Amino acid sequence: MKKLLLFASFMVAVSVQAQDYWTEQATSQPAASTGMRSISIVDDNVAWLSNSCGTTGCATIRRYSKTTNGGTVWSTSAIDLGAQAANLEISNIWGVSADVAYASVFPKAAGVVGGIWQTTNGGTTWVRQNTASFNGADGASFCNLVYFWDANNGVTMGDPSEGSFEIYTTTNGGTNWVRVPAGNIPAALDAAEYGLTNQYTVTGNTIWIGTTFGRILISTDKGYTWTAAVSPIPDFGGGINGSEAGDLSFTDEQNGLLQTSDFLLYNTTDGGYTWNPVIWDANLRNFGISEIPGVPNAYISVGEDLDAVRGSSFTTDGGLTWTNINDNPDSNYVDGGVVTFLNANTGFASGFSTSAAVGGIFKWNGNPLSNDTFTAQQIATASPNPTTGVLELRGTNISQVVVFDVLGKQVLSGNYSSLNNVTLNLASLNNGVYMVKVTNATGNSSTIKVVKQ
Repeated sequence: MKKLLLFASFMVAVSVQAQDYWTEQATSQPAASTGMRSISIVDDNVAWLSNSCGTTGCATIRRYSKTTNGGTVWSTSAIDLGAQAANLEISNIWGVSADVAYASVFPKAAGVVGGIWQTTNGGTTWVRQNTASFNGADGASFCNLVYFWDANNGVTMGDPSEGSFEIYTTTNGGTNWVRVPAGNIPAALDAAEYGLTNQYTVTGNTIWIGTTFGRILISTDKGYTWTAAVSPIPDFGGGINGSEAGDLSFTDEQNGLLQTSDFLLYNTTDGGYTWNPVIWDANLRNFGISEIPGVPNAYISVGEDLDAVRGSSFTTDGGLTWTNINDNPDSNYVDGGVVTFLNANTGFASGFSTSAAVGGIFKWNGNPLSNDTFTAQQIATASPNPTTGVLELRGTNISQVVVFDVLGKQVLSGNYSSLNNVTLNLASLNNGVYMVKVTNATGNSSTIKVVKQ
């Protein structure tokens, strides 16, 4: 049985004035600290969630949550997976309407069969779709995801079984699933190369899926034929070929970003086949990332920042600069790792329930995304920049300066007694790009990108 690797479930700057751009909503969970593995937005009113355990060591949760009024009210219920339910777990849920949704389900013990379950009555009952068999004779079948472009056309992907990645497509809502021939799918590089639960992204007719060997499986025709690209990271799950993990997002079928758990960022302009590092300026986060459909070069990032503070940030220039939205201790800050947007007005980010009446998810309140959406507080300026060594910081009541390299590692720090001018000596640092975070006596901060030559 493979180890479950889920980037989005990690328990997991130009500073801005705290405002509530997210509205926290209750997902009606019976247990506190319930999180979520996936978010599927059908339209401005309907969305489905796959709930999951949000703390270390808690029991497996097989529940969905659903809203039909844009998130004002969420209903929730357990999903009956049959006699083997105790040894099954849900990878993701994809909804196509308020009544119809699909759950991808994986086995947690040998001899147990997962696959695709469908509801047609709003979640009251779920029935396995047997033609997506996920029951290979080699015992390696493991269902990672399900996705539908519309009510009829869908794809589901699993680990290699019987010689190839186990991928099925349907054109009739799952009544009949047909396995994609091995000749249409790149072969696995190793016995340990497999997919990851809910680790995929879709734009248009193209779907991208990350693997444990850092490859990206790509289909541009709704899952019927596949190619493979090599990403700049060794493992999208962070458990087979290193500790780093990654998440993908595309604003169109050519342009996308790859964000990693250790604050690396890459972009592509050719559909994911080649990637280039992005030297980002402040406030990138490290859990999940979502494109903003309809807004070129716009993405939302959630997770921790370089100071390990939970929250969210956005970019409108393809990842070069990130604006902090809000974070701890603001009243509403995203503390989960999954984020999905339908358009510029409708988006959700995961949280953790406090009770049935409190917490679980955050809804974007419709504020437009632009560089001037939020009022930046520029705490200090830096000169000369680039610098050969000495850097002069000028501001008001500077109390702390911390310098990070592009990997997020702290390389210098200093505390001060409310100074307006601070001199830093960067001569000992290697040439390159650094992030200089300046904090004043009131706790406000900003981060400046500095080049050492």
